[in-house]
Amino acid sequence: MEPIYLNSLNSTEFKKIIDSFDYVFSDCDGVIWSDVPYPGVGEFFHRIKQLGKTVQFVSNNSVRSRKKYEDLFDAANIKCGFENLIIPSIAIAEYLNASNFDKTVYCMTCPETINILKSYGLKCKNGPEDGAELYTSYLDYFDDDDEIGAVVFDNDYNINLAKMYKAITYLRRPEVIYLSGASDHYVYLKRGYISLGPGLFNNVVNEETNRVPIVLGKPGELLGEFAMKRSGVTEPSRVLFIGDMIKQDVGLGKVAGFKTLLVLTNHTREDMMAHPHLKPDFYADSLGSLVPILNNVCLLDIKAKSSI
Repeated sequence: MEPIYLNSLNSTEFKKIIDSFDYVFSDCDGVIWSDVPYPGVGEFFHRIKQLGKTVQFVSNNSVRSRKKYEDLFDAANIKCGFENLIIPSIAIAEYLNASNFDKTVYCMTCPETINILKSYGLKCKNGPEDGAELYTSYLDYFDDDDEIGAVVFDNDYNINLAKMYKAITYLRRPEVIYLSGASDHYVYLKRGYISLGPGLFNNVVNEETNRVPIVLGKPGELLGEFAMKRSGVTEPSRVLFIGDMIKQDVGLGKVAGFKTLLVLTNHTREDMMAHPHLKPDFYADSLGSLVPILNNVCLLDIKAKSSI
């Protein structure tokens, strides 16, 4: 079925869609903010909560510190945003602790992921940040370390050959747990500007080790299950997942069984329709653009309750 353009609906049509879900899981970057919050996003989530929906935020971005997240949520006028946020580093830490993991994690991650893992009591090793100048010196990176019991990829924008050799060496032992957070191949900086993402390097390690990581980032189904458990969701079809990226956001929604809403902040309608198999259930120009019709739905809801 062709995606429904929410901006074209009247209040009654829009209310039927609102009534079809109880939970909203929303991405952050590209949905709520870019460098600064998009207009109207705080009002959107205020109205959604006013209509009785439970809101959870789900992001692949473990790079940002708690303080920076809190500042952005505050600027967007969203209360308790960080407390209701799921990022891969938290999911990875909770996964390892639930597995009674007691060895050391080799981290090919951003510094904030290491901070999160350590805050959960996990031992971490990382680096080197600079590789050897001579190729013969790379033999040093083939030394195994029996203390390493897990290898984690998550948003390492300073990845290098030395780190990859170490990861490959550790992962040759089948008992070493292989985990991945954000697996984005590309990162949208702003409309028209795309950078290579660290997920591309996951593929090299996968091929060299003949292993596939446990994915605890979008679009991995496990992250969807983690978010549902956090929110007490028992029926995935009662969740609306909002995102700006087709592969990561719509992809996660589809594997998890959620309804999906794509906001056109980084894609065009033509991009959306051109994707060979991933189509959202709904799309909109932005969350702020839905506030006027959402205000009307709130009025309808008030009138319906007052007539009972």
